[in-house]
Amino acid sequence: MGKFIIYLYRIVNYYLYFVIMACFLAIVPNINPNYPLFNAIFKAAGFYLVPPIFGFVISPMIVMVVLALIMMGLSKIYVKYFESKEPKVIVMSTEDFMKEIIKNQQNAANDNTQETDDKHSESEENKQ
Repeated sequence: MGKFIIYLYRIVNYYLYFVIMACFLAIVPNINPNYPLFNAIFKAAGFYLVPPIFGFVISPMIVMVVLALIMMGLSKIYVKYFESKEPKVIVMSTEDFMKEIIKNQQNAANDNTQETDDKHSESEENKQ
């Protein structure tokens, strides 16, 4: 489920970039918005959701705010429920890595000797 939320987040992010590019395309002076390609781009970007107010098209701004809110919600859900379950990536030098391996081996050896000491002491108690 965590990967699906990341997938949705990326899709919404790509759509946000699409809306921004459509806004830049709308600024270009010689583009006819009635041409089928540009009309489809502007419709997909949400330019015609709200009619222009005093000559300003505010629909893309509303779409961008809604997309930003959706992205924030998806990131909050991912952080709250799924981030702790993801594997952690640790970057370390080879020297640090070797020190960590030696430390783990020593800890494992200490645990094994402690277990054998415990078994030995239990067997002595059973004999008495």
